[in-house]
Formats: sequence, structure tokens, C-alpha cells
Amino acid sequence: MDTTTATFDNPFSSSGTAIATSGSQVRHKILIVDDNDAARTGLARIFERADFDVVAVGTFAEGRTVLSQGQPDLLIADVRLGEFNGLQLLASTTRPTPAIIVTGYPDSVLESDARRMGADYLVKPVLPTELIELVRRKLASDSAPVFKPARKWERKQISGSLPARVGNAPARILDISYGGLRLEMERRPERPVPASFLLDLPASNLSVQVDVVWTTRLGDEHWVCGGSVQAEDSSAHAWHGLVDAVA
Repeated sequence: MDTTTATFDNPFSSSGTAIATSGSQVRHKILIVDDNDAARTGLARIFERADFDVVAVGTFAEGRTVLSQGQPDLLIADVRLGEFNGLQLLASTTRPTPAIIVTGYPDSVLESDARRMGADYLVKPVLPTELIELVRRKLASDSAPVFKPARKWERKQISGSLPARVGNAPARILDISYGGLRLEMERRPERPVPASFLLDLPASNLSVQVDVVWTTRLGDEHWVCGGSVQAEDSSAHAWHGLVDAVA
């Protein structure tokens, strides 16, 4: 939970100038997803006063529902949403929608992931006037970014069995590419999915480091994760050979 909220509770800039409302007749819908009540309420108030329609929710599940059914024009999400995060909304949604990730936690890796997914990444404190200006620029853009990571390499579906393990737990690889993969693993409430882990492939005598980009719960017993593969030297050659061997 991100508790940096002071800037968003004030609908005025630091100079005391009120935010001007838009003269446009089109009222865009903004979806705000933040599990901190004060931050969510403050953001909603800012955009309502700037003449936007606002839907503000506090959980990942609610945000995904609105994205799939409510068709917002733009998403503003916190990085930390309980056991999920705002980047997972970007990765799990197919509808093209501009997005802004707002957080109190600077992180160059998360920022890189967000921008690769087409989202802006802002670290608090952010002036409300600057945030609204960014929103209007993104809404005015002719080419809205999509909620999908730009992939350098084609993903290949795994049709058969490719045994893998994360620590002492079995995992099932769903698809792979030279730079990343998607896999399913056992869900253990007492052990959340780590941000990075070593993936072992016993049949190939290969181990690669995986940096998790997004995680989604699959029922009560499994996670589905998307991650980038960090393979170097001989491991990289072996990993590329494994990908090439997939039909």
C-alpha cells in the first residue's frame, strides 16, 4: 500500500492556483485504482473538479472489471495493490487504453517495465496541474498506448510438457521466447511470488533467472506469471536453443 498521499488531497497547485476545468464538451472517463482511501479520494476529487468522469476503486479485481466492462478512456493506478500491482493491470488487459502509474516508490526496473507497456511512470509528489496536463496530452494523442508489453521476440506456446521448478515447487511453462516466458506455479498464501527467482529446467540441465513483470491468481491454487529471462553466456545459448526447439 502506498501511503504518500498529501499532494493528491489538495485540489490546488503549490502556488495556490485552482485547476482550470476543460472547455471541451467531451467528458472523458478516468479509472483510478489505488488501495489507499485518502489517495484514491484525493485523485478522484482532482479529476472531478477538472471536468472528468471518474470511477475510483480500491482493488485489483475491481480495476480489472472496470477495464473490461466500463471502457474507461484512461487508467491511473498505484504500483502496489495488495498482493497485486498496477503493472499487472497493464499486462492482463487487451483493450487499448492510455495509462499512468503513480507511486511513492521510485524503482528503475518498474519504471522501465511500465514504459515498455506504454504507460507513463510518475513518482510522488506530483502537482495536480502537471498530472492533469499529462492526462490531457495522453487523451489527445492519436495513438493510444496499449496494455501489452512490446515484445521483441515471438512467444511460442508449449503444447507438450516442459518440466520446470521454482525452488522446490513444480511449475508449468505456458509459452516462451528468447527474452521472456509465461508460467503457472503453485500458489502458497504464506509465500508470495518473489520479484525474481531462479527457474530450473531439469530435462535441459538449465537454470535461468526470471524477473517477474506481472502475476495473476488462477483460482485458489495457482499463479500465472509473466517474466523476463536473464540468461548470460552459455545459459543464454542454451536458452535460445530451447526456444528454437519448440515447434
